[in-house]
Amino acid sequence: MGVSFVARKCTQCAGRLQYIKEKKIWKCLYCGAEIERQEQYDGLFTIKNVVRQSLLDTAYRRLDSAAKNLVECEKIDSRYIGTLIAKIAYEMISVITPGAYSERDARNLLAQLKRNYELLQGISTTVNDEEEALYEFLEESDIFATLVLVYDSLSDSSRRDYVLQMLDATQIYSKEANGNLLTYSLKSNRLELADDVLKNTDNINVSVALSEVLQRYPDGASKGEHISNLIKTHTLSHDDKDTIEKYLSSSGDSIDTKSIVIETAVANGIDVSLEFVVRNVLPTAGAEKTLSILHAYCSKKLCDDDVLCILNYACSCKDAKVAVGAMDCLKHSNQYVFVLSKVVIAMLSEQGLSAPDKLTILDKIFEFKIDAKSVEAIVTNYLCFNQDPVFSRKEIIPYLLEKVQVIPTSTVQNYVLRCAIDGDEKPSIVKAIFDKGLNTSFFNELLSKYMASSPDSNEVKAAVTEILSCRGLKIDPGSFIDYICGSQDDVPTKIRFIKQMVSNGSQLRSDAISAYLERTAPEQFSSELFSLIFTPASSFSAKAVERYLLYCRDREAIKSQNFRIIAERCSGGIGAITCQVNHAGNSVFCNLLQAYILISTDQQSVTQDIVNWLITQQRMKINAEITVLGRSMKFKKYVVTNREQLSSTANSICEQYKVYTMLF
Repeated sequence: MGVSFVARKCTQCAGRLQYIKEKKIWKCLYCGAEIERQEQYDGLFTIKNVVRQSLLDTAYRRLDSAAKNLVECEKIDSRYIGTLIAKIAYEMISVITPGAYSERDARNLLAQLKRNYELLQGISTTVNDEEEALYEFLEESDIFATLVLVYDSLSDSSRRDYVLQMLDATQIYSKEANGNLLTYSLKSNRLELADDVLKNTDNINVSVALSEVLQRYPDGASKGEHISNLIKTHTLSHDDKDTIEKYLSSSGDSIDTKSIVIETAVANGIDVSLEFVVRNVLPTAGAEKTLSILHAYCSKKLCDDDVLCILNYACSCKDAKVAVGAMDCLKHSNQYVFVLSKVVIAMLSEQGLSAPDKLTILDKIFEFKIDAKSVEAIVTNYLCFNQDPVFSRKEIIPYLLEKVQVIPTSTVQNYVLRCAIDGDEKPSIVKAIFDKGLNTSFFNELLSKYMASSPDSNEVKAAVTEILSCRGLKIDPGSFIDYICGSQDDVPTKIRFIKQMVSNGSQLRSDAISAYLERTAPEQFSSELFSLIFTPASSFSAKAVERYLLYCRDREAIKSQNFRIIAERCSGGIGAITCQVNHAGNSVFCNLLQAYILISTDQQSVTQDIVNWLITQQRMKINAEITVLGRSMKFKKYVVTNREQLSSTANSICEQYKVYTMLF
């Protein structure tokens, strides 16, 4: 005899009863009376058992066995409501189970499902007494979980909700049933039901459950706890990291939840990519969570790429506190850390970090191993290419110079010759560089090139030049001449510099003094400077001789003597020198003697001495032909005509040498 349970109405008030699954009793919704189920034999025991077995097979996806039991149900009683429900459950689960049937067979099965469900609705749109009796008999939560899915898929909320009250989610042993129930509970926001399913970690597909929770469970402490518990089962695989990474990149969950996911995964051997986390999570994680996550990674052995990843992050995060904390994680984990120069260069290039922040990070970086070549590269890049403001560079450059043992020659040259970013601070930096004890023999051309072409202001250039010269650097002969002739320095400065250069070993070319006379404006002529650069080897061009004699105001006591020396060292001699001078508004072409007589501003005694020497020693003709305004004439004719325009010295000389009485 079959067994059924009656008394589904309160024996005291006839009110509706509710099934209390924990106690396996019925409780009146109106008076609260608890009523135990009473068994009666209804003759349906056999078919109920077969229905139960078919449903149980379906719950466990033993579809072949379920189909065989359905055949038996049909034989026993095809009109029994349990047979219909078992068929509906089988057809629904078969349709949604991948690979259970071909596409064509699945379509046929779906059509049968629709017909059978119409039959069920025709019997009763809600759970009737016969159906209630069946559910009371079944008891297994695996079956109820399957029926929840079936009825929910059919949008039969009445039957779904009735079965739900019979369900004890902690007593489900089918992984498939648990998976389906979890999906349903999360979709319908039945979080208590989901919580119960997730407690049953021994009987769920952890990988599937993790994916469902990550995607569907609302953010909060419970979500983090569930995820942590699922990961700690150690039944996940390497492939599950893809699921986690997808969640991390797309979810709007809080960083609290995400950090739990990451830290638990890492601690339990799921290789969530550190590079992925750094790129997708840490930028918005905040200092505390960032360091907590990095600590989790550093608690295990890191590969070289991960070490570099943390260093890169520390040096690019624009937060000195986080940067130091990240590197402390590495340091305390006893990882082998080799710092690449590009990492430090990138940090120093960050405009969002202040100089004190950069120095703090540098202090931590230099606690790791960093080779000399890398330090050199860092110093080179910062000196020559970094675009920090001057006040920051002023703090950082001395720090870096303390760390470097050798500054590459090319670095020094590039900084001195091309870098102007430090402005007025450049001289002090150049001094600090050379205070490193550089071998000045490597910089033979540096001062010459700097003086020839520099991006610095005149004031900075003068200061840097002074520093380099005091360090023993010399200049090439050509640059030496360019300085003497072209520099805007005052005479005392020039003299001091020239003496320094000579002391450093710079050589003056023999034509240096000649170039000085040719290129220096007469009013800027310095007797002291002239005497300083005059050497026993000095030689003079005709142009230099002309400019000295006619336009330079040398000391009276030495001009006559100096001129004789100059004239004697003139290449080609002075006899052939032709001058063009402006006298009394006339452009006059004449020899050197005649030009000197016409325009000399020297003292009369000096002029007479020089004229006498030119005539007596150099055999120069005072009355030779000249050209005035394109017309040739004797000198006598010109001076006679322009006697009133002659200086007293010129008149005196003309009289002395009887120019006025000479025959035309």
